[in-house]
Amino acid sequence: MGATSPELPQQHAAGHGSSSSSSSSSSAGSSSSASASIAADGCAWSLNVGSAVAIVFVNKVLMSSKSGYGFSFAVTLSAIHFLTAAGCVMAAQAAGLAEKAKRMPWKATLWFSLVAVVSIGSLNLSLLVNPVGLYQVAKLLVIPYVCGVEAVWMGRKFSNGTLLAIVTVMAGVGVVTVNDLNSGATQLMGVVLAAVSVVASGSQQILCGSVQRAYKLQSHQLLAATATVQGGMLLLLGPWVDAWVSGRWVGNYVMTMPALGVLLLSCAFSVGVNVSQFMCLGRFSAATFQVLGHTKTVLVLLISWLALGEVMSLRKAAGMAVAVAGMIAYGYCVSASSSSSSTSSASRKTSKPGGGAAGAVELGQQQGGGSSSTSNREAGVAAAAGGDEEAGESLPLLRNVSREHAGWAGESVVVVAVGQQQQRSSDGGGGGGSN
Repeated sequence: MGATSPELPQQHAAGHGSSSSSSSSSSAGSSSSASASIAADGCAWSLNVGSAVAIVFVNKVLMSSKSGYGFSFAVTLSAIHFLTAAGCVMAAQAAGLAEKAKRMPWKATLWFSLVAVVSIGSLNLSLLVNPVGLYQVAKLLVIPYVCGVEAVWMGRKFSNGTLLAIVTVMAGVGVVTVNDLNSGATQLMGVVLAAVSVVASGSQQILCGSVQRAYKLQSHQLLAATATVQGGMLLLLGPWVDAWVSGRWVGNYVMTMPALGVLLLSCAFSVGVNVSQFMCLGRFSAATFQVLGHTKTVLVLLISWLALGEVMSLRKAAGMAVAVAGMIAYGYCVSASSSSSSTSSASRKTSKPGGGAAGAVELGQQQGGGSSSTSNREAGVAAAAGGDEEAGESLPLLRNVSREHAGWAGESVVVVAVGQQQQRSSDGGGGGGSN
């Protein structure tokens, strides 16, 4: 160590040649890293859009009795997809490519799986009996449904722009639905199945968020913990539901090699959708996710018209355009609201209460709008005073905090960060930090 220390000034004074060489190599490294990042983003985007769009048409060809292979067993197909996903997750875990799934209570697992089973089953049934255009446009109603539930049961408020966008989406979907009913492209059962899929899918989204927060699960961990149960449920219920909808029993279907190939391709695309979704998580912003969704919607609508020859009247095209425009407006309003919320939150965090060398720092908001209970107050103060790692992970400088410097202000735990110099003077008999 002693022999190398004197060389450091000499290297610094050796001239700018080594410095420029290091700078150019660093620049080249950052350029190649940026190129690799762009390539990875493009791969994730292409895989997500391609697999999500392709699986719609592959499933339609597989299930259609007019222009496909007549595998009209939508719920059983969903079971095969989930069991395939479960097998891939288990293989990835065995190979060390994915972490082991966290355990969930059986009650929560069964409840979530039941809602997810109704969601995916009704979606595939809607695709079976409805035109692709109506199937895809009806899925846009999931967002208005979720917003309605949050407004009624959770008291969430929405801006006028957001409400106008939601009404626009609903109007566009209504035009498409009435058009297909009047033209005979769909029947009342198809509309009912589409409505069930909207309610079930929206409920699954709400439940998914609450389950992930309650058990601290990421998306792939939730899939790993529930895919097998969902696949088992669908496999038990699927044949009976399919027989009721299609009037045929899955055991009587004659599987041909072309039909088997399309079935395997459908399973491959279902895995691609899940994998690409995890690749996109954390890679793209919320606005980019909105663009992803709109891209898939527009592509599905265009391909259903160009490739499958679905009738596209002027009124139906106008309804689709209005619905998609409403979703784009909704995404813009949500992004703008999130940006303004983030800015105001950041300004609150950087502002300090006046008066005193030691500033008060907000440790965390109490959940709910009611008054604080005594146990909650004590728990918050104890977490602040005890230097709890999880509660204070964003406050690394709060090391010298005692119960005298922690308290409950309104609905927030507030602690006083005592400076090192001030703490030493306090320990030496001087005055401690005060609010």
